[in-house]
Amino acid sequence: MNCTIRISSLLLLGVLLTGRPAVAEAPSPELLAGHPRFSYEGVKNIAEMEEALRKSLVAHERYSFSRSWWKWDRLRARFVDGGRKDRNALRILRAVLRGLILDWYAKAEAKGEGDMFYIFFTTNSGNKVARKAEDGRTLQRDFHGGGYHGGWGSASRMRIYEELSRQKMLTPAEEKLFRKIVHQSLEPRFLDFKKGAQSANNHSYGNGGGVALAVKLFPGAPQAGAARAWLDRIWASLSDFGDWKEWNYYPYGPIFLHGLLDVAEATGRIESDKVLINAVGRRALAFIHGGGVRGNPNSGARGREDQSAVYADPWNVGYYQVETSSRDGNFWYRLAQHYKDPEYLWAAEQVALGGRAPGGVASPEYLDAYRRRFGWFVERGIEPREPVGGSAIGLLSPLKRKIPERIYLNPGLGAGKPFAAFFLYQEKSGHLDNVAGHLYEYSFKGAKLLHSSGKYNNVYSGDTLRGGGTGEESLDLLLALHKRHAFPLHPDRKGDERDFMRRGSIRHLAGLARAENNKTADSFGQFGYEHYYGKGSRWTRRVVLTAEGCLVVADEYVPGKSLGSDYQAGPVWHLAPKAGVVPGRSESNWFAAPAFDRAWWQKDAIGVLLFFHDDGVLQYGSLKQTHSQDTDPNVTVFAFRPVKAGERERFLSVLVPHASNSPAAGVAAKVQTSITKEGVFKATIAGARIRIGAGSWSVER
Repeated sequence: MNCTIRISSLLLLGVLLTGRPAVAEAPSPELLAGHPRFSYEGVKNIAEMEEALRKSLVAHERYSFSRSWWKWDRLRARFVDGGRKDRNALRILRAVLRGLILDWYAKAEAKGEGDMFYIFFTTNSGNKVARKAEDGRTLQRDFHGGGYHGGWGSASRMRIYEELSRQKMLTPAEEKLFRKIVHQSLEPRFLDFKKGAQSANNHSYGNGGGVALAVKLFPGAPQAGAARAWLDRIWASLSDFGDWKEWNYYPYGPIFLHGLLDVAEATGRIESDKVLINAVGRRALAFIHGGGVRGNPNSGARGREDQSAVYADPWNVGYYQVETSSRDGNFWYRLAQHYKDPEYLWAAEQVALGGRAPGGVASPEYLDAYRRRFGWFVERGIEPREPVGGSAIGLLSPLKRKIPERIYLNPGLGAGKPFAAFFLYQEKSGHLDNVAGHLYEYSFKGAKLLHSSGKYNNVYSGDTLRGGGTGEESLDLLLALHKRHAFPLHPDRKGDERDFMRRGSIRHLAGLARAENNKTADSFGQFGYEHYYGKGSRWTRRVVLTAEGCLVVADEYVPGKSLGSDYQAGPVWHLAPKAGVVPGRSESNWFAAPAFDRAWWQKDAIGVLLFFHDDGVLQYGSLKQTHSQDTDPNVTVFAFRPVKAGERERFLSVLVPHASNSPAAGVAAKVQTSITKEGVFKATIAGARIRIGAGSWSVER
C-alpha cells in the first residue's frame, strides 16, 4: 500500500475519534471506571466521558467480538426498558459503536486492512486464533473480526446500531460507513451460508441473530437471500425436531437460547412460532428449582460466597460463578418480557439473584437488587410465580418426539425442598459425552449434596484426557470394570479400544421410566438401560427421595454373556472433600462429607452421609479425583464385588442429609438396610421406613 493511502487512513482515524486533531492526553480514571454502569443519569461531564470511553475502546489491541458485546446490549436493554429516559446511557452506547466498529474499521484501514474487517462470523478456514482470507492474508481473531464464534456478539451490535439510528445519534457519514461495514461483512469472501452449522445449536443460533437483524435492516445487503435461506434451514431444524440437541446447560445453553430469541425477533417468529418457542423454554425451565444451588449434566454452577457484587450490579453479575454469569438470567428476563410470563420471571430471579429463602424471605439488599434488575416487571405489576413442579420425566422435543431426557424427583420447586435429577438420553451432543444414567444433582434445604462430573467427561485429545475426572468413574452411576483393573480406575483409557464402555453402546429402556409422588411429599423414579457394559447386560435403577431429603437408591444389574466371570461392579458416588480424611480402601460401609455448595440463605454447614448396604462381600473405598475441567475435584466413593454373566446383582445406597451439629456416626447408627431374596430393598432412616419393590414403593413413618 502506498504512503498517500496510509496517511489518509490515519487522518480518517483521527477525524472519527475526535472530529478534530487528536491530542495525546490521558483521561481521568473516574471517566473509565465501571462501564457499563447501572445508570448514567446525573453524570454532568457526559461528553467528556463519552469521548474518553470511545478512545479507550479503540485503543485496545484486541477486543472480543463475541462475549464482550453482551454487557453493552444489556445497557441498551436498560435504556429501552427504562422508557428511554437515560439519554446519557445512549451517549455511552454511541461511544461503544464508534470505538469498537467505526473507529476500529478506521484503525484497520490505516493498516491497509479495512477490507478485512467484518462484524458477523466467518466460515473461512482456520482456527480459534486466525483464519485465511480469500487472498491468502490472515484474519486475526478479535482484531479483524471474531472468527467463527464472533457472531455471538453480532445481534448485540446490530441492536445497538438500530437504537442509535432510531434516536438520530449518528451522522450521515457514520450511517453510510456502518452500512458499508455490514455489506462488507456479508460478502461471500467472509461467509458461505452453506458451510458451518446448518442445524439448531449454539453455533448457528449464536451467530444467526446478528445476521437476521442485519438482513432485516439492510435488505439489499450481499447474500441477503442466502442468509434468509440459511436462517430458514436452521429454524426448520429446530421446528422439525421440535427442540435443540445440546444437552448441557452451562455454558452453551444461554448462547443458543438467546440466539433463539434473536432470530425469532428479527424474522417475526416470536408470535407466529410461540408454541415451539415456549416448548423449548418450558423444557429449559424444568432444569431450574428454587433451592439456591444448581447442578448440570456436565458442568459446575457454584454460587458466589459473597453476594455483594450481585446486589451492586444485578444486570451484569449473576448469582452463579459461571462463564458470563448474567447471561442466563437475561435470557429468562427476555422470555418473560416477550410473553408476560410470571414463571419465566421466577426463573430469571433464581438465576440472577439466587431466589428467596423459604417463606419468601429476602434481605433489603436482595429486594433492592430485584427492584433494580426487574423494574420493567415491577412497573407492570408482574410478579414471579413458582412453577408447580413435582416429580416428572423431562421430555426432549416435547411437542413431537417426546424423548425421555431426564428424571426430576421433587415434591415441588420451592426453596428448601428436596430435589434430585438424572440424565437419561443416551445420545451425546458435541459438548456432552457419556453421561446417560448419571445423577447430576441432589440437593436439600439449600445445600448441594451431590453434583455433576465436569465438562467433557471422558473426552480425549489424541490420547490425552481433556477433563472431567479420569473417565466414567467420575460419574454418579453403576460402574462395571474388568478385574485386571483396580476398581474403579481404568488405567488404559486411551481412545475407544477399551473394556465394555457405555458410550455409543447402551440403549435407554424408555418404557421403564417412571417419576411420581405420593401424598406425603415423597418422590419415586425409575429407569433402565440394556447393553450396559457389554451386549445383553441390563441395569435398572429405582430411587426414592423422601420428604426429609433422604435419597434411597436401589440398583439391579444383570451382566451379559460377554462379561463371563471377569468383571466387578458397584455404585460410584462423588462427595465433596472432607478435611483430615485419607482416601483408600475402607472397612466401613459408610462415608460422610460436607455439601458442595449452599444457597445464600443457608447458614448451616449441612453434611451428607453415604451408607452402603453391607452384604458381607462388598469392598469399599474412596479416591481423590485427579482433576476436573470446570468443577471442583471431588472424592470418588465406591462399593463393588465380583459379578457373573446372567446372575442378578443388587446394590443399595442411602444418602442422608444432616445438620452440622449431628455427628455422622450418630446418623449412620440410625440407618438400617436389607435386600430380600425376592429383590425388595428396604431402608429405615430415623423412623422413616422405605420399601422399593419391582413394581411398587412406599414410605411409612
